[in-house]
Amino acid sequence: MIIAVGLFAAAVTTVIALLPALTRQGAVTVDTLSAERLPDALKVELSRLAAAGGFDALAGQVPLMSSSFGNALTLVATRDAARLHARDYLPPTAGRIQEAEQYFLIECGRFPDEPLRFDAQKHFLALAVRVSWPYRLPGLSAPTAETTRTQVVFTMSLTR
Repeated sequence: MIIAVGLFAAAVTTVIALLPALTRQGAVTVDTLSAERLPDALKVELSRLAAAGGFDALAGQVPLMSSSFGNALTLVATRDAARLHARDYLPPTAGRIQEAEQYFLIECGRFPDEPLRFDAQKHFLALAVRVSWPYRLPGLSAPTAETTRTQVVFTMSLTR
C-alpha cells in the first residue's frame, strides 16, 4: 500500500511539473496555426491595396528583397489572425489595429532576379513573405526584439 501511494504521489508530482511546459507548447502551437492562416488574409489585404492604389503603385511600395527584410512592406495582424492591415501604406477602412493588439509582423519583399522579378509588363507580383511573432506584447510600448521572435517564411503571388 505504501509503495502504491508513493508511486501515485510521484506520478502526480511529475504531471504537475510538466503543466507549465505543456501550456507553453500549446500556446506556441496556437500561434503557429494562426500564422499559417495568414497567407489567405494577406492575399485579400494586398488585393485591397492594389485595387485602392493601383497594382503598379503597390509593387512600388514593396522593395526588392535583400539579405534581410529590414526595408520590407510591413503589415500587422492580431493574435487570432482575424484582422490585418499595412502598417504604413493606405489605411484600412475598418480602422487601424491598436498597438497593444499587433501580435504578428508581416514583411513582404520583391524578388530581384528573373523569372520572379516584377516589371510593369508582367501580370503578377511574386513576394517573399516573413511572418514573425510576438511583434508586440501587451503592456510593452516597444516591439519585441527580432531575435526573440518565432518566424515563418513563405512565397506568394498576386495577380492583376
